Amino acid sequence: MASKVSCLYILTVVCWASALWYLSVTRPTSYSSHRVGDVTIVQKNVTFGNIRTRPINPHSFEFVINEPEKCGKDGPFLVILISTTHKEFDARQAIRETWGNESNFKGIKIVTLFLLGKNSDPVLNQMVEQESQIFHDIVVEDFIDSYHNLTLKTLMGMRWVATFCSKAKYIMKTDSDIFVNMDNLIYKLLKPTTKPRRRYFTGYVINGGPIRDVRSKWYMPRDLYPESNYPPFCSGTGYIFSADVAELIYKTSLHTRLLHLEDVYVGLCLRKLGIHPFQNSGFNHWKMAYSLCRYRRVITVHQIGPEEMHRIWNDMSSKKHLRC
Repeated sequence: MASKVSCLYILTVVCWASALWYLSVTRPTSYSSHRVGDVTIVQKNVTFGNIRTRPINPHSFEFVINEPEKCGKDGPFLVILISTTHKEFDARQAIRETWGNESNFKGIKIVTLFLLGKNSDPVLNQMVEQESQIFHDIVVEDFIDSYHNLTLKTLMGMRWVATFCSKAKYIMKTDSDIFVNMDNLIYKLLKPTTKPRRRYFTGYVINGGPIRDVRSKWYMPRDLYPESNYPPFCSGTGYIFSADVAELIYKTSLHTRLLHLEDVYVGLCLRKLGIHPFQNSGFNHWKMAYSLCRYRRVITVHQIGPEEMHRIWNDMSSKKHLRC
């Protein structure tokens, strides 16, 4: 079995390399920029039967790749939802081999899932399908994968947890260029020996307002969001919440106008729910130069590439005995 998996993995890497070379030479590298508001939505039956009013934002997408049995009957302690794109195979593999490895902590069940939409290029979709058959840690819905659809990707993760993993204790949402100090996350923040919290949400809390400059990546049109301030929200680079919040956010989203800024939108849903996100200085949404002692004090660090992720993980793992 091990040799079979190794052969499949080598074949996948070779296929990825060939496909990405081909795409970089012959096809544009940018993703389709379908906006959330432009997605054609077909009304279907809503999963949760206790929603009595007609949704203004039905999440009517179907899973084209799914892992419905991944959580098991008892539910894991932690589910990690990682937003990624089709071409980021190296980043996904680095996470699988470092902090996202599900077997890192004996006696603590962790589930790692990578979240994707569908790509406009069938070659990339096929490559992700092959990757899924090997690792069984990818979930895909049939919306177009683009920056402006990041909100749909996060809602897909919330829906997946509520539907297939409702007995989980905690959920983390993060991105594929984030390094996570799992020791701090599990033992210092979540504490497996304590009673799980409810209606809990924490990360790097931002208090800000909409940017009206059309040249900005985070531009927010006034007609889409007329208010002068956003509700407090956690940076989408990494936040933690109790599993009950996943279903609450998903249900609330069905009656909340979509925004393309994913973290802001989650903040809007939290405001409707009366849930206040807690500030935690361990979550960093910026790049931070590596230092063993500095990284031991944090939970997340942004803008970490695959090679650097391996270096940081190996260094921190081999020097656990050293004091700072």
